[in-house]
Amino acid sequence: MHDFKRTNKISGVRWLKEPIHNLKISIKIKPHDGVLSLPKFENYANFSDTGNAESFDQTEEYTFKWQEKVFSLWEMQRYSDVHHCITDTELTYHNMLNDLEYVPSKVFTYVHDDNYKPLPLNHVRKRGNKILDLSSCFEKLNLNEKIERTLLKQTSSMGHLFRSEENLDVGNEQWMAMHVVFDSSDYNEDSQLVFKQEAVLVSLYYNTTNNYLLVCPDENQLELNPYCAETGTGAPLGRHYSVGLRFQEQEEGEELNVLLNKLHKKWEKKHKQLVNFCMPPLGKKVYHLTLEILTAAEFEADELYVEYTIKIPEEIQCKDPLHGRTHTSRVLRSDEGEEWCFGHIVELALEMDAVADPPSLQLFFEAISTDWWGRHRTEGYSYFALPLQPGSDNKRLSCSRPEELDRVEASSRRFFVGGCNLIKDLDVLAQPQLQDANFIFTTTGSITLRWHSISQSPLPGYSRPYFRPETSGRSASALLLGAEAVLRQYRRAKAKLAAATRDFRDHDGSGDAPSLTDS
Repeated sequence: MHDFKRTNKISGVRWLKEPIHNLKISIKIKPHDGVLSLPKFENYANFSDTGNAESFDQTEEYTFKWQEKVFSLWEMQRYSDVHHCITDTELTYHNMLNDLEYVPSKVFTYVHDDNYKPLPLNHVRKRGNKILDLSSCFEKLNLNEKIERTLLKQTSSMGHLFRSEENLDVGNEQWMAMHVVFDSSDYNEDSQLVFKQEAVLVSLYYNTTNNYLLVCPDENQLELNPYCAETGTGAPLGRHYSVGLRFQEQEEGEELNVLLNKLHKKWEKKHKQLVNFCMPPLGKKVYHLTLEILTAAEFEADELYVEYTIKIPEEIQCKDPLHGRTHTSRVLRSDEGEEWCFGHIVELALEMDAVADPPSLQLFFEAISTDWWGRHRTEGYSYFALPLQPGSDNKRLSCSRPEELDRVEASSRRFFVGGCNLIKDLDVLAQPQLQDANFIFTTTGSITLRWHSISQSPLPGYSRPYFRPETSGRSASALLLGAEAVLRQYRRAKAKLAAATRDFRDHDGSGDAPSLTDS
């Protein structure tokens, strides 16, 4: 027999005096086995020997920072596959899981970017079809009438002391949210998700405008007034938990680091206004390329997105990402036909030797469609060698899809499982002679591109060193080279003056040559 009595959860409001990023959320959770559950004899024997109660304590404690993202097991499985990541936040989580090693947790978090629940301004409480916001709640308090009835209208000034905020403008308030959630989902033996279920333990809403924090539910103690973990439908999960909030004290030197960072940002902002242009290094040429994936047309399936891969020659240096994908687009039908719009922009900064001719960049595109069943089908590949020439241009690329020689088997495989990946290396598109004879290409749709390219190089005969604000060492060497250039000009001017006054000195017969300081 289990005693799953629901505990009343009370929300709290806190006006913050410390920075919100120092907030620590502590969750203590333990199983609730009921009043008839007794400890086993083995546990009692261990307790007698050790003399402590740790053997009976099954309490687990979790601590989270403000806006700290902790992943559950099903989240890690979802975000590990890039095909499940559509929004920028999901792609960020995918990169986080690839760059660092994360351990899944039964108690995880939803941060503000997850948009897990509506903010307080959007929905506070529903009564019928009417939505009440904070301003309507303040109006329904009507404190003036209560105070006047209590004071029997003895003084008119006392009522102003208890007047509610009539001019509160909640429409301009900004909120940040964070939720701590317990993962009670069912998984199979291979840790694959079978049934998704979770319970919100605590929700925190931070008002950035007025600097206060809403906590739902408020702080409590696990021993005196624990909360019962429940699903969204109110079903108990057999867990009791407590909520604790505390602000971490700043370590020594942290305030100094914050101050230095602010000063550095102000210096960078002011320096950008003073130095608007920097020349490329001597002997180098810089190219700035803006590539835009505009539209796609003439494909059979809907829900299209385009993956691109850019291969840079060895003599060119580039630090920008060379692989990515557009968002998923739906077809737009008009009198001119069907079209998918993307408008995806890729910006590259390329650097190479100024004496060499710029080689072309290799651009590979793959149009992929999705369906309601989550299958991703390759609709077509395309290749384009983009020349690095200054100017603007656009091009429409035709796409082709590899298919097996047996068209019946290829059609069946494509219909049921989305086909198979016949191209293992994209270089086959650039060099058709590497093509395998086991498949053929079928023309499908097209992709429209537009690009803008500019080049920067030092002026011919320009020997004055340029100033780069990134490194102080280079700027110091530039100043020394500038001083040497000025000294060479001074010596050249002195030699010209001595040559011009030689005839005058010989005609006068005096051996004294005028000095530069006589004038």
